[in-house]
This record gives sequence, C-alpha cells and structure tokens, in this order.
Amino acid sequence: MKKFFKFVIPGIIGLSLAVWFGGRWLLSFSTADYEGNSSVPGISEAIEITFDAKGIPQVWAKTDADIYFALGWLHASERLFQMELVRRVAAGELAEIFGDVVYEFDLKQRKIGFARLAKRNIENLDPTTQNLLQKYCDGANAWINYKHILPPEFILLGISPREWRIEDCLAIGVYQSWYSHELMDNDTEYRHLNEQLGDKIFDVLKDYKPWSPPTVHNSFLQSLFGQGDFPLRMSSASNSWVVAPQKTTSGAAIHCSDPHLAINRVPGFWYIIGLHSENDGTNVLGVTAPGLPGVLMGHNGKIAYSFTVASVDVIDYYRFKRDPNNPLNISTENGFQPLDKIQEKVFIKGKDQPQQETIFLTPQGPVISEDSVSVIALRWAGFDMDVNRLLSSGIELQNASNFSQFRKTVTGFGATDVNWVYSDIEGNIGYQLGTMIPQRDYQNTFALLDGENPENHWKGYYPLKQTPHAYNPQEGWLASCNNQIVSDNWPYPLPGFYDPYRITRASALLSGKTIFSREQLQDMQLNLISGKALRWKNLMADGAAKLRNSALENEIRDWNGELTPANKTATLYMLWWQFLAKPLFEDELKEDWSGGRKVQEEVLTAKLTNIIDDTRTQTISETAVDISAAALSYVLDTFERANYGDISYLKIAHPLAQEKWLDYWLNLNRGPFPIGGDGGALNANYNYWNQKENQFHSRVGPSMRFVMDWSDVDSFTIISNLGQSGNPLSPHYDDFLPMMQTGQRWVVPFSREKVYERKSSLLTLNPSKDKR
Repeated sequence: MKKFFKFVIPGIIGLSLAVWFGGRWLLSFSTADYEGNSSVPGISEAIEITFDAKGIPQVWAKTDADIYFALGWLHASERLFQMELVRRVAAGELAEIFGDVVYEFDLKQRKIGFARLAKRNIENLDPTTQNLLQKYCDGANAWINYKHILPPEFILLGISPREWRIEDCLAIGVYQSWYSHELMDNDTEYRHLNEQLGDKIFDVLKDYKPWSPPTVHNSFLQSLFGQGDFPLRMSSASNSWVVAPQKTTSGAAIHCSDPHLAINRVPGFWYIIGLHSENDGTNVLGVTAPGLPGVLMGHNGKIAYSFTVASVDVIDYYRFKRDPNNPLNISTENGFQPLDKIQEKVFIKGKDQPQQETIFLTPQGPVISEDSVSVIALRWAGFDMDVNRLLSSGIELQNASNFSQFRKTVTGFGATDVNWVYSDIEGNIGYQLGTMIPQRDYQNTFALLDGENPENHWKGYYPLKQTPHAYNPQEGWLASCNNQIVSDNWPYPLPGFYDPYRITRASALLSGKTIFSREQLQDMQLNLISGKALRWKNLMADGAAKLRNSALENEIRDWNGELTPANKTATLYMLWWQFLAKPLFEDELKEDWSGGRKVQEEVLTAKLTNIIDDTRTQTISETAVDISAAALSYVLDTFERANYGDISYLKIAHPLAQEKWLDYWLNLNRGPFPIGGDGGALNANYNYWNQKENQFHSRVGPSMRFVMDWSDVDSFTIISNLGQSGNPLSPHYDDFLPMMQTGQRWVVPFSREKVYERKSSLLTLNPSKDKR
C-alpha cells in the first residue's frame, strides 16, 4: 500500500497534469498566425497582412482576387468552427455532428430550402462574382490544409471540415437573408393571440403608433408618388444614426452604428477587417460575417454604411385543403393539384443509415406542417430573390461612392430585411429600406390564409422608386431603431413587427440639441434611459398610489427611467413590467399568461377594456391602474428591493461548455456580469426572465459599435462584443469584452501610412511553387 501511495498516485497525478497542460499546449498550435512568412498556393503575388494590438487585420494585395483569398484564409484561421456551424445550419446538417437533438431543426431548414435555393442559382453567377467567391473558398481551404492541428471543437467532436465550396457561401447568404427577418418575426405568436383574444388584437397590432416617430419623413412622399402635401413628421430609426455637417462640431457628417445580435454566446458574430487591393481599387474597412466574403458594414473612405433589422413582414402562411380522395393533392384556385416532392437524406450522428425525408412543395412555397385534412405552406420573399445578385451586391457595395450607387446596390440584397443607413465624405446622409416589399390586397398578414383564394396571393413587389428612402432631410439627421419605417400617410401598407421605443430616445436626443460633438454621439450609444420605462412609469406610480404607498409613488415619479445596475427603482420597474402580464392576461390565457407580453403595450395603449377587465371578478370592472397595482403588489410581496445588477446578468457560453470539464479545461465561458438596460434603451439589453434563478438573463444587445466622423477618416472607431477569434486559446478570444462593457473605443485607421504606424505584427503570404 505504501508503494501505491508513493509511486502510483503521484504517477496518476503527473499523467493527469501532463494531459491537462500538454493537451492545451498541443491545441494552442490551432490558433491563427499573426506574424512571419507563409508559403501558400493560390495567390498571384505576396500579400501583406498587418495586425493591430487587438488582432484586427488589414490586407494589402495587388488584386481583388488575392484580398478575397486572404479574407477566406483569415476567416478560417480565427472562426473555422463558426463557419462550420453556420454552413451546417444553412444546409440542415447539424444532426450529423450533434445527433437526434437537432434533427427537427435540420428538417425545418431542409423544408425552407436555403441550400436548394443556392444550388438552383449557382450556374447563373456572373464570372467576376464566381471568381471572387472561389478565391475566398480557396483561401479557407488553404488554411485548413496548412494547419496540422485544427481548433479544439473539431478535435473534441472528432470531425473534419469538408472542402469549402461556392454553394456554401450562397446557402449562408440565403440563410442570413432569412435570419434578418426571423430575428423579429412574430407571425405565429400574433396569430395565436389573435385567436385567443379576438380580432381587436389584430386591429391594434396593425395600427400606426403616432407617439413613435417613423424613419422616412413625409416630405419624401411627393417625390416618390407625386402626391400633395402631408403633415410633417421627422424620421428616426434603429440604433444607427447619421448627423449632417451643419449639426456637428467637426463640420462633417458623423455616422454611428451598433447592431443588436446575440451576445450571450461564443464567438461573437462579427470579424473586423480592412481590405485593400492596389490594382483593382478596393479599399474598405468594417465587419464581415465568417462564411461570407465582403465587408457588410463599415466604410470605404468615400461612403459609410450600416444596417438594422427592418422588421417588415415578408412572410405569410397558407392553408391548403387536401383532396379527400388523394391526400397528396391539394385544392388550389385551378382545382386539385398534386404536391411537388423532393427527397432529402438527413445524416444523424450514431446512426448507420441516413433518415429519408420527403419535402412537399405547394404553389406558394414548402409545406412546413400538415395534418390529415390540410397542409400549411410558407411564403417568403426570399424564394423570389436572385441569389446571385445577393452575393454580387455585397461585393459591389464595397466600391459604391455615392447615394445613387448605394441605393441600387443595397436593394439588390433581395429579401434581406434590413434598414440601410448612409453617410459620405461630402457630408450627405441617407436611408434606404433594403428588402423586397410584397404587394398584397389584404391587411391581416399575421393570419393563416386560404391558399385556394387568389385574392390572398401576392401581386409582385413594389419597384425601387416606390420603396421608402430619405436623403439629406432638412432636420439634419436620420436614425433607425427597428421602428416603424413610414407614417400612416404612406400610400401602401407596410406591415411588420416594429419596435416603438428606442426611436423615441434617439429622436429626443437628436432633436434636443443644435450641434453635436463626436463624443456626444458616442455617448448616445451608451445611454441606459429606457423609452419604454419613460412611457409606462407613471402607470406604475398610479399603481403605487392605488396601494396608498406615497413614498414609493414619489420614488417612481422622480425616477428618470435610467436602468443602471446600481438602481433599485430600475429593478422594481423591470419586475413590474415582467409580471404585469399576469393580472392582465391570466383570465384569458390561463397558465400561458406570459405570452400576452407580446401585445402588452398595444392592449394598454388602446385601453382594450374587454382584456384589461379581469373576467374572474364579475362584480368589478378592473382598470389599467387596478392591474398595475395588482402587479406591483405581487412584486413587492415576492421579491426583495435589490439593485438591478443583482438580478440582471450577462452570461456568455460556448456551445461545448455544456460539458463542465471542457469549460474548466479550456476556459470557454465568460461571466456572469451585471448588466443594465432593457429593450427600450439605446444601449439595448433584450433579456428574459429565468424563473428558476429569479434573474434576468441577457440574450441580445450591441454586437458591434462603430463611429465615423468624416472630418478624419483615420479616427474611425470600431469594436465587437467579444474578440476577433473564436479559438479559446487565442489572445484575441475576448479582448474587446471589457471595452464593450465600459464603453471604450478602439481606433482603426484607414490610410496605409497610419495603419502601418499602429501595427502590432505583420504576416506575409507568399505564392507557393506547389500548384495544388
């Protein structure tokens, strides 16, 4: 026994330590190279890549072909697993590595058919786009072949990435078009609430909100449609704003952007890069999405561009009745017609044979659900878009130099449901809605439509000249915050799922001053005062008065609506708004009362007494104040008075960290961190209530921030929410995280001279004699 303790146990400990630390050491060779010389096949001349201290590269090459090769190389070097995941998400191939748990998701992706759309369009690619896409894929494949050890996720899952192909990029592009709408889509929830709460809910959902400003000024209507005068109302929009030179201290336009995406997972979405080709003239700096070539938001020294989710409803659902004599036929306006069929094979980890699935198609789109008497089909504008134009527009946008070129290019992104915001070095500012807009002859786009009725079918799309846009408004600013895009004077309906709150804050701040410095506009991105709290805090105070708690009533009325982590009134408000749905909807929705929060704003604004009144108390007709008091009483009885930061957290998780030992070994997760804000603050925090932990957990927030003051192109600032690398062993895994949390800025210059002055390291890719 003494020998056991003397030799065996130390040996086990030593072996464990060797595996623990030796394994990390071996996996460290999977990280990107930031300096030195590498010989690679597939490039024409040497490519220089400068890296700054945060790992942001800028590529310097002779041709566009070589900068796209370098972009593919860099994406693979820092985000290969992210690229692999998004490729599998788009194609519906996650079950091959994760098993049955994601099978239904894969099947949904196959039904919508992102990969099918890509394959259908690939033969029509124009030669220039095809060549650049191929060079991007060549670069990614070159890095995969160059590295002997791939990132940890591939080793731990026991998988190898297959060769990157053009069709992968096309499928990801199609999927990202869908995702831009899916972020805000509420069709299913609205339809359910319409059924449960009655048609009055639909009426208030489609109503224009006069208290929430639109983006496009009514003065642009006459030039678009040749109509007369309209009441003036300033345009404002969603977490991207531009201010004209006459309103800035620098005398130049200033452009600010902070798009909101998931911030609770690793890696962050964006990869920041500069691309410069000497012979072909491409010079652009900004954020890219790994798996797609091109800078999606940023500037090219002449124009700056950014986008926010537009939330226009570009999806409808149709029910088709089955033929009683043949369930594979459906009833259409032309009588019974057979469903088209596509066979799919879904490979599942742990199973020897793939699962065979039949995808059915109707004249309106794929069948997404069915029963014995009918099928439900999905109609999406993306089914009609030119996928090739989608990718070529992304490449062309980087070289646009004026608003006319910008408009033509961004409306080539098909069904990508976003607002595009523009500024340029000449001092012009502008806005363009990017998505295709269906022409409909019906108003309820949330309902399940009769597919047999031709009146429910789309009549095409509105032309470019009639799509919402604005250029150099007299107010001297434009903003976009996922809000309603046009006023109720617009000549045709523009249904959607618009956020009404953040635009009220942007409008108040931008119209409240005559002139702005860059620092003041930067501070707007950090503002934690909630437009939602300002709108509803008096109802909460009225509830306190109903409870005869005058001290609490005064506290609430005096509160400025700021949701900082150290604020106790912010906590009370967030809990009150969270549980206000319980007395408001519990009588109609029973245990599903929390689903009513989707329409809480609309019910209270419209004063829908039939819903506000609690039908369980037949002798009392409850008012909104009664409901407010009931919710406030529940919160005060159930929770302690705590600082907001004590119950509001951001936890950032890596997908492999579900295995706790992997998190300990590779240090995958980050947080939890106290976090302020809500969905109504410009420094947005879209969180959800975790009932098990009695905490708000953040899901969506600023995923990137940039500010361009056109008085000095080299003063451009940009950061992401985590870091440049998705590899947990990289020094750039999370080095932007503390800067994002504290509102710091990172300067990324544009001119070659300034870039080389600030460079931290230099990597050179040299042409290899190996022609493989």
